Amino acid sequence: MTWIKIDDSFPDHPKIIGLSDKAFRSHIQALCYCGRFLTDGVITSNALARLADRETIAELLEAGLWRALDGGKGYVIHDYLEHQTSKNQVEHKRELSRERTKRYREKHSNESIEDDDWDSFSNAEGNALVTTPEYRIQNTEHRIQNTDTNNKQILPRVKSAKESVERISNKLGEARANGINAWNLSKLVEDEWDTLHTANDIGGCIALTAWYVSELQTRQLTSSEIGRIGQMTKRFGRIALLAIDEAASKDLTDLVSYAFRIAQNMYAEKKPK
Repeated sequence: MTWIKIDDSFPDHPKIIGLSDKAFRSHIQALCYCGRFLTDGVITSNALARLADRETIAELLEAGLWRALDGGKGYVIHDYLEHQTSKNQVEHKRELSRERTKRYREKHSNESIEDDDWDSFSNAEGNALVTTPEYRIQNTEHRIQNTDTNNKQILPRVKSAKESVERISNKLGEARANGINAWNLSKLVEDEWDTLHTANDIGGCIALTAWYVSELQTRQLTSSEIGRIGQMTKRFGRIALLAIDEAASKDLTDLVSYAFRIAQNMYAEKKPK
């Protein structure tokens, strides 16, 4: 996931304050488009149809927020790279992240899973992203979407968890279609998790929890990590999700172990004395 940077005085900037609501929205959408697809501020002609109409483009050009590219090849956001992260910077950070993940996996490759922790969720391995990245409060600047070798998004292999993730994805899609660009993903996951738990589908709960961690970390989980998630889910129940949300606010390589420790503390605090 990439992020765009907007300071709290942005709406009051002389170039912004006089914009129509429509032009303001188009400019924000364009910033998000450039950030997501790493265009370094370039808005190609193909993208314009869903970002702005002719009248809006003219307004943004007049305000000095956009400028036309030579040859009618689209537009570029004025001074984009002075405020936003460049494609080269994002790709460099992603490479560093891949290297950290590789070192972590090599370090923990010999860890084992207890048999009783693996039985109900061995099919959960391979969980990864299904949704388009949504806004969440994270102490990180980018996330990388995790896909298989054919570049297709991967769903949990446990049927009930897969259906839960598809429902979450549909709700997020409906929100975006209605112009809602921010959504509480954790709340959607918690609601689906509660439904699975009420049905006593512990395997589904574990698979959904594993998918959620994978979505936050945007990488394939190791078998030892999935085992740890299974332990945490069976042992602490819904506290596991709360712990994951808290751990996700940190910039961690090992979110799972950190979340496990948080869950232990939360569980100890809730136990009657």
